[in-house]
Amino acid sequence: MGLQRAKINITGRVQGVGFRPFIYRIAVRHGLKGYVINLGDAGVEVVVEGDAQNIEAFIRSIREEAPPVSEVEEIHVKRGEATGEFKEFIIDKSRRGTSVASGIYPPDIGICDQCLADMERPGSRWYQYPFTACAWCGPRFTAVEALPYDRERTHMREFPMCASCRRDYLDPLDRRFDAQGITCRFCGPKMSLYDQHGNPIHTQNPIEEAANLITQGSIVAVKGIGGIHIACLATDDQVLGELRKRKHRDQQPFALMSPSLKSVKSFAEVSEAEEHWLTSWRKPIVVLRLKGEGLSSLVAPGLNTVGVMLPYTGIQTLLLKHIDEPAVVMTSGNKRGLPMAIDNPTAFRELKDLVDYFLLHNRRIVNRADDSVLRVINGAPAMIRRSRGFVPDPIKLSQGKGVVLALGAELRNAAAVGVDRRVYPTQYLGDVDSLETLEFQEKAMNRLFKLLNITRNPDVIACDLHPGYMTSRLAREISQKQDIPVLEIQHHFAHIASVKAEHHIEGEAIGIALDGAGFGVDGNIWGGEFLLTSSTGFKRIGRLENLPFPGGDRNTYFPYRMLILALSKTLTEQELRDVTKNHTSTALEYGETELETLLNSLSKGNYKQTSSLGRVLDSIAALTGACYRRTYEGEPAIKLEALAEQGKEFKTSFKPQIRKTNGLYELKTSEILYFLLEQIKTQKKQNIAHMGQKILVDGLVELAITLANETGINTFALSGGVFVNDYITSKVSNSLQSRGYKIYRNQLVPPGDGGTALGQAFIALNSVT
Repeated sequence: MGLQRAKINITGRVQGVGFRPFIYRIAVRHGLKGYVINLGDAGVEVVVEGDAQNIEAFIRSIREEAPPVSEVEEIHVKRGEATGEFKEFIIDKSRRGTSVASGIYPPDIGICDQCLADMERPGSRWYQYPFTACAWCGPRFTAVEALPYDRERTHMREFPMCASCRRDYLDPLDRRFDAQGITCRFCGPKMSLYDQHGNPIHTQNPIEEAANLITQGSIVAVKGIGGIHIACLATDDQVLGELRKRKHRDQQPFALMSPSLKSVKSFAEVSEAEEHWLTSWRKPIVVLRLKGEGLSSLVAPGLNTVGVMLPYTGIQTLLLKHIDEPAVVMTSGNKRGLPMAIDNPTAFRELKDLVDYFLLHNRRIVNRADDSVLRVINGAPAMIRRSRGFVPDPIKLSQGKGVVLALGAELRNAAAVGVDRRVYPTQYLGDVDSLETLEFQEKAMNRLFKLLNITRNPDVIACDLHPGYMTSRLAREISQKQDIPVLEIQHHFAHIASVKAEHHIEGEAIGIALDGAGFGVDGNIWGGEFLLTSSTGFKRIGRLENLPFPGGDRNTYFPYRMLILALSKTLTEQELRDVTKNHTSTALEYGETELETLLNSLSKGNYKQTSSLGRVLDSIAALTGACYRRTYEGEPAIKLEALAEQGKEFKTSFKPQIRKTNGLYELKTSEILYFLLEQIKTQKKQNIAHMGQKILVDGLVELAITLANETGINTFALSGGVFVNDYITSKVSNSLQSRGYKIYRNQLVPPGDGGTALGQAFIALNSVT
């Protein structure tokens, strides 16, 4: 066939993963000449000339041998005659782009084994150097300001390479070739230790000294790649009690970091799937089941699970190496309600009352990124928080058109940018209920637009239907300033759309949306919904029973209020007084006075209602004493799940009731709660908690089958925050699957509110004309 020329364009995750040196090596191996170059749209362009058979073998090698963190999506090849213009194969200078990105650089990559080995080798210029990285690992999203991904557009531009680093950087056969994060102890960032007031502490080894301080019981702020953590012992009640006092965090569990998988297994059960995620290059926090002793009970009060991660930076690796403990607390460094601190001045200002010392470095964090959190249910991930290690990976759609901006919901939020058949969720933003977090959201969205090289206004802005959310108000403000239409999307429809987007579900599906709260089209608070959905619309065909909801959000903070409200559907006022008389003083903030206020509100009848499964779970948590006051999002339901695992089924003839009213099927949750109330005198609270979850699952499954039979649809999409509950998720899924139904749930984004922006973007992209 003779000599040929091929121009090859490769899209996907092909920048920042050592892809160009990989291309160089296989091109040389196949005897080809030409060049490889990074494009400004995050793709890679290759031009090769040589024997036609060698070119074909080269193209096969691209797919078969690509670096492990890369992801080759498409390879476009244009063939022609060889020109003979190339003398060798070279890696050319990156080219700035003007079109919307066809791919994107990778998320932050946990430190690789080779770099860890360099840090352990005496005489190496990376020996015990905490910023060791190469083309295969290190900061990416948290480091980059613009594409293409080159050093001058990252936080490393402030650290000129020494002669040795430059030599490695320019050597195509070196692991650090073209590694934008390359640095060593002679030319890179430095760690420093400070006291509580920001005064430098002079020491030869700041990391080892910080480790000694932690071992002695101090609380230390530690700057990483995506933000600043707070670290302390996880085995000392006194230390943890002090941290909880300082952070005003009485009950919310702390995340842990362990030095090794072996250490994790000393205090937690680890399945094969959980081990996969713990040791993956993404290094998320994985929620694991606790076993035995070894940790303080103050790590995760009232829970049987704990969130654990392994070190993903050299800083953390060296720190834990000097601490002889199975794990240390490694929680976000922020004041309550504020985003995690990312720069040294902010750390000194905001964390001085929380920590005793600061272990910081002099490298900028460009993009804030909290740690990602997931748990494994039925062998598949259920995201709780999607951030470092996953962002900015896009979610690929089967259809879509245009450019949209989706602002998500409010609590545990993430926004998203949709471009045709891709949606790019932002990093975790937190609760967007303050000006600080709203500003963080705006910066995160603007950064994505810049990195994706989107220079025009979006076609549509999508937001939640709730008119009072700060994100919804922001959507209207942007709309007015830029004359862009706003698409207000019902909360639970967005949840179900996120599942359809992930799994490329075309046509109709029955959505089961179970969560705490979402603004309904009827003005009530939804949260237990069965929706018949298409790509752009839905019909509500089933729900959990509407329960009275006077007092609004106060009912979510004091679960016993919700129990009283729910029982009012089956008990008289006097009966309510009788059954609650031994609990009101401890379960209600204002005791008898609050009970009478509630009863008075009920008698007036002018209140909103809620169909939320989250509120039903709250009621069972209050009934069993698992939780009387919510101090963090989802606490009653999480503690109920832990309590229920200690219980067992008991014999009963009770069956959940489903009734059809005004064309809408309804699961009678008030009757379930009344039944559970009747068991208080004869059953252990653990058994009641267990049966509460079981009966709810039985009712949900029966309602789902009823609706499937009536509509003729056998595909279900499951979403909403309740679907991070292991028992409910696995039992509902397995029960329906065993009957032949197709079940899909979120795996790439959280089923909770952190995933609604994906659903909003999916709906908006399918609505653009």
